Amino acid sequence: MALTKAISKLRTLSLPLRFESNRVSASLGYSAVNNLPRVHCKRQNHTFRVEAPVSYDQGSRLEVQIPRWPQALNFPYVWLRDHCYCERCYNSKTFQKMHDIYDIALNIQPLKVTAGEDELTITWDDGHISTYDYKFLWQNNFEGRQYSQKSKKELWTGTTFPSADQTTVPLGDIVGQGKGLKKLVNSIIKFGVGFISEVPPTVEATQSAIEEVCIVKKTFFGEMWAFTANLEHSDTAYSTEYIGAHTDTTYFRQASRIQAFHCLQPSAEGGETLLVDGFNVANQFQHLHPNGYKFLSSKPIPSEYIEEGRHHLSLDYILKHDPVTQELTQFRYNIHDRAPLSSIPLHGIEDFYAHYHNLTKLVRMEKNEHWVKLEPGTIVLIDNWRVMHGRAAYSGNRIMGGCYLDEDDFASKARILNVL
Repeated sequence: MALTKAISKLRTLSLPLRFESNRVSASLGYSAVNNLPRVHCKRQNHTFRVEAPVSYDQGSRLEVQIPRWPQALNFPYVWLRDHCYCERCYNSKTFQKMHDIYDIALNIQPLKVTAGEDELTITWDDGHISTYDYKFLWQNNFEGRQYSQKSKKELWTGTTFPSADQTTVPLGDIVGQGKGLKKLVNSIIKFGVGFISEVPPTVEATQSAIEEVCIVKKTFFGEMWAFTANLEHSDTAYSTEYIGAHTDTTYFRQASRIQAFHCLQPSAEGGETLLVDGFNVANQFQHLHPNGYKFLSSKPIPSEYIEEGRHHLSLDYILKHDPVTQELTQFRYNIHDRAPLSSIPLHGIEDFYAHYHNLTKLVRMEKNEHWVKLEPGTIVLIDNWRVMHGRAAYSGNRIMGGCYLDEDDFASKARILNVL
């Protein structure tokens, strides 16, 4: 009864700033800033427990909690005003902001805040009204994303490589953006590999199948390619030699995200494809050699590709992380494409070789290797930012078709399919 009277009193106070909430389980208090009334909730183990949406002033920011959130979230008022998506501030046809951020006062304050059942409504001191869906606030708040985002990746070894029913989709199920496309893209995100079966063994059919995922990336190798052991390019892929586990295009500033292979003509003997989960190797490396993991995450090394009329050079980390979440996002490992080691000072040279040696030992451990014999009719798509590939030596005429897909195009498709 006392609580009801307190909230009623709050709503009738003739003050410039008001905070309202439906069915609030709270007590009446005053903010430390401007002595303004606020509704706040009792803390239990530093987590708010509420029966209905509630918000209260914290000076330059608003604290919000709703029943389904495990914790309260804070939003600076300038952030809230910048994220108004009304028709005056946001073009829903072009998905672009229309307001000028320079026009927003850094010390902007609301006139009224109402925490409704489904959304938060703010009336600003200039009369502008903004509404915010609670899901939007949760998904776009730094703490909210940190709390709720969970990696969809599943690490594997040679013996725990995912089964065909988890990774393989027939061509007919992805044509025309069919229902199988989401399964394929999810497999690539989750395991780092995905397979398309029942594909005619031609370059044209391969391209048609892959373009159901996204457009093909054009590099100096072309768009689609079919190669054999003719040394057309200065690359060991154009030979019959054994190739150890590695990732491709480390010499590009942004390595190609997806690599697709289709064995158009198998070799008479050998030529099996090697797959190694680089993220699993990195996980093992971090556990066994934490100092090495930190070193290779913070010391960039140069990589290059050289042939007549062409010289590509990049400088990047072997272990790359998301700048916000610090989650591992890319494993760049290619012993052949390393350029002269000019990026590490004298006192770090011996450390580099020791750490790289330990990493390579894990890459080559038999337990981490999965071998597969690619046959005509099946395309394998490999997440080149995660999974290393290699090849056994072979004899005879072997023709391999394929292409690269760009990170931006692939990630766009994954978001459209609600996989990312």
